[in-house]
Amino acid sequence: TSPSARIVRYYSPSTTAGLAGAYDKRYYVPEVQVWGDGRMIWVVQARDSRRLLEGQLTSWQLKSLLQNIVDAGFFGWEQRYYTPGGHSFPFMHLEVNLIGHSKEVSEHGGAPEAFYELVEFLKGAAGAEGHEYVPAQGYLTATVLGPPEQIGATPEAQWPDATAGFALDEVEDGRYIEGEALAFAWQLVNQYTRAPVYVESKGNLHTIMVQIPGVSFVDPPLPD
Repeated sequence: TSPSARIVRYYSPSTTAGLAGAYDKRYYVPEVQVWGDGRMIWVVQARDSRRLLEGQLTSWQLKSLLQNIVDAGFFGWEQRYYTPGGHSFPFMHLEVNLIGHSKEVSEHGGAPEAFYELVEFLKGAAGAEGHEYVPAQGYLTATVLGPPEQIGATPEAQWPDATAGFALDEVEDGRYIEGEALAFAWQLVNQYTRAPVYVESKGNLHTIMVQIPGVSFVDPPLPD
């Protein structure tokens, strides 16, 4: 029941099926994640953008979900299913961690029908009510490219140097951010998931990236 124990995860860090990691794997957030206290975060894709939703399963809903997974035969399935040409994206993975018993099933077509039923149930929030996920803390990285006229690219936004309290050339190798700066950057990287996010700061274009600790597939460095 620990809030830090991830008990279910449906993911594919190398797929572009949901625009996941299409540009950079640090963008990628698993399609569905469930923690021991019943908290869920899932991804809703919309062409070139994504939304992250958060919900809370009751203890009964969580127990029912795990029982459904067991009853479907998950722990007796093969570890890998593959059908040549069966799907247009790389392997998807369904991972379940119980006390003393963990298993992952990788699928590229040909899995039992119950596998796909479980996935659709999870992607539909498993009965939880969803609301927009708002991270409290994120890790921002920024890479300077140069003046827009030299790069030949148009910025998606102007970095709010004054209200953020820092310009992007001060980010260097990365820094943790909160509040308005995080909300601004998080909205941008979710809006443009297929290509670099160009942001102008102090006359230069930068590409930015935001990782959320414990949520993003690739965890950022630990705070000092």
